[in-house]
Amino acid sequence: MKITGIKSAMIQGVPWTWTLVKVETDEGICGIGEAQLPIGVRDILRNIEKLLVGEDPRHPVRLAQKIYRGLIGAGSTGGSIVLALSGVELALWDLHGKITGLPLWQLLGGKYRDRVRIYADTARPGDHSPAAYADGVRQRVEAGYTVVKVDIDNSAPGEYRKDHHNRALSRAEVEYMSAVSHAAYEALPADVELCLDMHWCYQPTDALRVARRLEDIDILWLEDPTPPENLDALKYVTDHTSVPIACGENHWMSHGLRPMIEDRAADIITPDIPRFGGVQEGKKVAELCELHSLAFAPHNICTPVGTVASAHVCANAPNFLALEHHGLDCPWWDDIALDWGGPVVDRGYIIVPDRPGIGVELNEELLRAHLVPGEVWWD
Repeated sequence: MKITGIKSAMIQGVPWTWTLVKVETDEGICGIGEAQLPIGVRDILRNIEKLLVGEDPRHPVRLAQKIYRGLIGAGSTGGSIVLALSGVELALWDLHGKITGLPLWQLLGGKYRDRVRIYADTARPGDHSPAAYADGVRQRVEAGYTVVKVDIDNSAPGEYRKDHHNRALSRAEVEYMSAVSHAAYEALPADVELCLDMHWCYQPTDALRVARRLEDIDILWLEDPTPPENLDALKYVTDHTSVPIACGENHWMSHGLRPMIEDRAADIITPDIPRFGGVQEGKKVAELCELHSLAFAPHNICTPVGTVASAHVCANAPNFLALEHHGLDCPWWDDIALDWGGPVVDRGYIIVPDRPGIGVELNEELLRAHLVPGEVWWD
């Protein structure tokens, strides 16, 4: 069996644009993956196709390394090249599973759990009031989720900000971020966890001011308090608060996350598997976290393809905590997976499928209806 081509299709989701990837073979079997975010991916996929045409697809680890090494001069240690690599790598694992008849979790060595706990990302409410934050998390609880996350960066009224460029927080902003966090926390029953996200916006001293205002509530984590390029700033916050700090979605490959893990610059590591390098890199990071007694909680804003692929890795990791779901505001998200037999995410969990590969068959009719304007299906 030989690889004959790589195709992609860009889908206009809510609120994201999703990029699906297909690896084709001369025997008609295809693997489907997902490359999170569309920035520059289409052009890079053409270069990856040149590297992989004629290769045996049953070697996803070696072929991912071929892509990485073949494009290293163009910058394959990060950015859009890794986005594209990730999508192809997912498709190669899906294809390998279809060839062998085995689900991805089995190809990874088995699983610790049959279902994967999902946390519900909750968009900022329109009026940003503490009461609106509380209402938002209550809706997620009613949908069955036992972990919810809300965004607290830029939650305060605009007039509270003194400078839009210096990453500093005014006293009023700190007070407001504390108020919306406490309101969300107090709206939750005792068996539901709360996560808070700061989206890498702040300098360490001001992020720490917020973290210390949250030490009286038992949140699961505070995410991305500082810019991703400065590991020392992140570690400063982690070392000076009792609030668990999560980070990892803006770092590339296991090499990029290794210093964060080894230096214990965060308590919970959050790589984005269909974005930062793929399935094998996700497994490496999970294992490295386990060696350092850190929790593994992947970020995710994908369709069911990338989400379920991530769930296979999470099922395989003993130190897994929760996997993000960011498709709740897309009314047709579950329908992307054809013949699933119900919601993909059901009452806050994904049942890890036993189908070959990733296990998601695409509802092509639905996806064709939501192509980005000007797109051709599997262009």
